[in-house]
Amino acid sequence: MVVRNLTQGTVVCRQAGRADGFGSRALGLMFRRDWRGFDGLILSPCGSIHTWFMRMPIDVCFLDERWRVLRVAAVLRPWRFRLGARGTWGTLEIPAGALARSRTGAGDRLACEPLEQPERVGHPAGATKSEF
Repeated sequence: MVVRNLTQGTVVCRQAGRADGFGSRALGLMFRRDWRGFDGLILSPCGSIHTWFMRMPIDVCFLDERWRVLRVAAVLRPWRFRLGARGTWGTLEIPAGALARSRTGAGDRLACEPLEQPERVGHPAGATKSEF
C-alpha cells in the first residue's frame, strides 16, 4: 500500500505492510535489521507502541480512524515507549527521517492506496500473514 500525505502533497511510504492481528501487532518490527521489502507498517488497532528489541530507529504517526495524524514521534530509538493521543486508532511506523522528508506532522491527513501490482509483504520477523 502507498501512504500519501494529502495535506502536504507528499508520499510518506511506498510499500506499507499491515499488522492487524494480535500476533502481528505484538511482534511488529522487533528483531528486524532493516526495511528490506517494505518501508512502512500500519498497526491497527494500536494506541501505543514500543521499540523493545528493535535494532533501528523509527518515525511514528499516531492516527485516528479518518487517518488524521494526531501525534508524531520522530527518530524514536530502540528501547522506547510512546502513547498515542486521545482518539488514536492506529499507528504508521516508518523509517527514521521519513516524517521530515514528507513534511508530515500533527493535523495532516493521510490516505492509504493499494499498490498498482499488489505485493505481499512478509511479517517483519519472517512469519507471513494473509492480509499484508
